[in-house]
Amino acid sequence: MIRSEAAFRVRQIGVCDISHSELAWPHGRKSDPHNSVRRISSVMCFVVAIGGALAELGLAWVWLSPGHVQRLIVPQLGLGAIPVTLDFSTRLAGFAVSMIPLAVLFYALHQAFELFNGYGLGHLFTANAPTRLRRIGISMLVLAVLRPISGTLLGLVLTLGNPPGQKILALSFSLDDYMIATFGGLILAIGDVMVEAKRLADDYSQIV
Repeated sequence: MIRSEAAFRVRQIGVCDISHSELAWPHGRKSDPHNSVRRISSVMCFVVAIGGALAELGLAWVWLSPGHVQRLIVPQLGLGAIPVTLDFSTRLAGFAVSMIPLAVLFYALHQAFELFNGYGLGHLFTANAPTRLRRIGISMLVLAVLRPISGTLLGLVLTLGNPPGQKILALSFSLDDYMIATFGGLILAIGDVMVEAKRLADDYSQIV
């Protein structure tokens, strides 16, 4: 009887040891769920910074050359069959007009950079995240409105030196403007939901 009890205890201890060894994570296999967020945030910060720099350099590169404006800007504005002025002052004015929507885009990219930078630092559930999301959404909505207006102003700038009857002032919307506005509304709605969720969480924590 004593031997059977001892054997049972040995087998029981062995089973427990095996169970614990199988369930336990070996050292080095443990993963912090925040590490993935940090990695993605670092990549996105780099992408946002590079994207903003390339947008600015690309815009300057286009307006520095009359040939680039003729090939890239004029057809986009629907001015292919209309004479345009491409002297330095006209291109400088065109660059200034193009900077209006780009400035709004830079603001949105700055908010995105700060958002991902905060995520990389571990600030996942703070009031800053929904606030920055709302700012990005509002910026996208403003950008969707400014793009057609800037296109209209660019057409006027490029044809301002033409004789009467050949100056172009036309307002047009594209599918890109619609998609930008839709994306902005989505981001704004997500930001509003996160603000409300944080408010409810704070109210619940005070009650508890």
